[in-house]
Amino acid sequence: MDDVDSIVGFGPRAILLEVGLPDPEALAACRRIRQATDAALLVSTCRVDARFWLTGRHLGVDDFVVHPFGVDELAVRVHAALRPVPRQAPRRIVLGRIAIDLDGRTVSVGGSAVALTRTEFDILRMLADTPGAVVRRERICREVWQGARTEGNRSLEVHIANLRAKLGVRDAVRTVRGVGYLIEQPDAHAA
Repeated sequence: MDDVDSIVGFGPRAILLEVGLPDPEALAACRRIRQATDAALLVSTCRVDARFWLTGRHLGVDDFVVHPFGVDELAVRVHAALRPVPRQAPRRIVLGRIAIDLDGRTVSVGGSAVALTRTEFDILRMLADTPGAVVRRERICREVWQGARTEGNRSLEVHIANLRAKLGVRDAVRTVRGVGYLIEQPDAHAA
């Protein structure tokens, strides 16, 4: 598949790539095509094993068409691949100066990006889901650490301290002694 640039140069809406057998060279071609265009990409092959299918889907293959197939089946599959996928607006929670992009797993404060660890983001997300409501310490530990033993250690407190420091917003995360934590912002809303 040395002709990716020349094929993409025509501006196709769909590309059907014929592959004799699932092989790494075909996957490399799929990668190059996807990097060069967002045209619908279908792969025609005599068989598709699970690894080839998963890797191909990860690389942006829209559909696999397995031999033998008729023209009608191919037309239906191309039509389905060309159908626009409705895009959803990114889910966001805004709590005063703190903006949380739930899909991108990013956080900004006053428009400036804040780098959080996975655990810090998960804790913030739990608190932001119900602003003003206390989230029990036990629930945070159970859901964030998924059952790992946290009794007796100070992991949650350390992550809360780091989260407060990174957010830099006074009283953004409040401690409710003996119960848990909350975020309380009068102008909190979900977008």
